[in-house]
Amino acid sequence: MDWFKGMNGVIAYIEENLTQPIQYESLSQIVGCSVYEFSRIFSLMAGMSVSEYIRRRRLSQAVFDIQNSNDKIIDIALKYCYESPTTFTRAFKELHGTTPLSARKTSVSFKTYPPITFVLTIKGVNVMEFRIEKKESFQIMGLSGYETKETERVGDITGTWAPFMADYDKKLHDYYSAPYWQVGASSKKYVDGKMKLTIGAEYKGKMIEGMDIETIPAATYAVFSFEYPVGYSIYEENYAKILTEWFPSSGYIRDENGMELEVYSEHWEIWIPVLSK
Repeated sequence: MDWFKGMNGVIAYIEENLTQPIQYESLSQIVGCSVYEFSRIFSLMAGMSVSEYIRRRRLSQAVFDIQNSNDKIIDIALKYCYESPTTFTRAFKELHGTTPLSARKTSVSFKTYPPITFVLTIKGVNVMEFRIEKKESFQIMGLSGYETKETERVGDITGTWAPFMADYDKKLHDYYSAPYWQVGASSKKYVDGKMKLTIGAEYKGKMIEGMDIETIPAATYAVFSFEYPVGYSIYEENYAKILTEWFPSSGYIRDENGMELEVYSEHWEIWIPVLSK
C-alpha cells in the first residue's frame, strides 16, 4: 500500500468536496484501509485529525467567499455544510478570532490553511526491531470494552480502565505470570459503529469472575519490539512507521482476517498478522 499516494488522493477528494458532506468511509476507501486505521494514520501524518483538517479548509475558503461575493452569511454557512449561521459563526470565530461579517471589512487579519501535500522525507536510518512468529490459535482472558467512531480511544474500555486495573493485577496474577495482551477486533474494523477491544492474559483453563474470553485465530505475525515508556502518541507514531516504512519494503502484506495485538512484558510489542506477497 502506497500511503503517500493514497493520502494525497484523500486530500484531492476533500478539495473537490468541501461543499459536500464527506464520509470517512469514502476517504478510507481511497487509501484502501479501515476507517479506524485511516483516522489514526492521517492524524499522525498531518498533525491533526481529518475532521479538523476539513474544518480548517472549509473555513479558509469561507473567508474568500465572504470577501469576494455578496452572498448572505447563511448561504455561505450552508454551502460549507454548517447547519445554521450560529454554528458557522462559532466555528469561524474559533478559528479566525473574529466574526464572518468582519471579513467584509478591510484591515482585518484572517488565517488560511492551504491544502497539504504528503511527501516522503528521508531523515536517516531508523532502527526497527522485528521478528516473524507463527502462533497457533489461543485464548485471552480479560476485560472487553468498545471504542466507537466518534470517541476513538475514549470509549467504554477507557472509562472502566482505572478501576479495573486496580483489581486486575491482583486477581489475574494470582493465577498467571503471563504478559498483558491487548486485542483489537479483526483488522481494526467497526461493527455496528463499535470496535471491540480486549485486554488480558493468555487463558490457561481457570476462569476468573467478571472476565471475558477472546479467541485469537492461528496466524503468522510480524512482531515489532519497542522500549518503554508506552503511550498513545508513541504507539501511533510507531504504528504509522510500520505501515508506511516497513511494509512497503518487507515483502509482506497484512492479513486482513487476523487480529492485531499488543503485548506488554519486558518489552512493548505490536503484533500484526501478515502474509507473504
